[in-house]
Amino acid sequence: MRTVHKVALIAIVYGIVLVIVTWIFFEDYVAWAALGAATALFNHSQMINLTKGEPNQKRIMFHILRRYVLYAIMFAVAFFDTKDLPDQNVMTTTFIFLLLGFVAIKVGTLIYALPFFKHENEPDIKEAPHD
Repeated sequence: MRTVHKVALIAIVYGIVLVIVTWIFFEDYVAWAALGAATALFNHSQMINLTKGEPNQKRIMFHILRRYVLYAIMFAVAFFDTKDLPDQNVMTTTFIFLLLGFVAIKVGTLIYALPFFKHENEPDIKEAPHD
């Protein structure tokens, strides 16, 4: 299995754990944690599809633009959903749980880089011979 798929599986487990912990301790913010993790996992799956075949510059730029537009839309939805509430701590906590979901792939990458995961089957990266 390729490394990106392993990272995605770890990120899915992180997202599930995040949603369960949020559900137990902060029931009002479960949707934001799940939405953040789902957004990060969707963007990662789009990146995996982008790397299949021959990527060109236009496809890469469109992917990056789409990724950040989707993140901006999620922030806008969270902002407009919580701006009229009298307590501003709700908005701050909402953004925190949204960001905890957004970092699902980054947490998956960090966990996959730990020595716990043995990388025996992956080829060593060797430098090209100097001529």
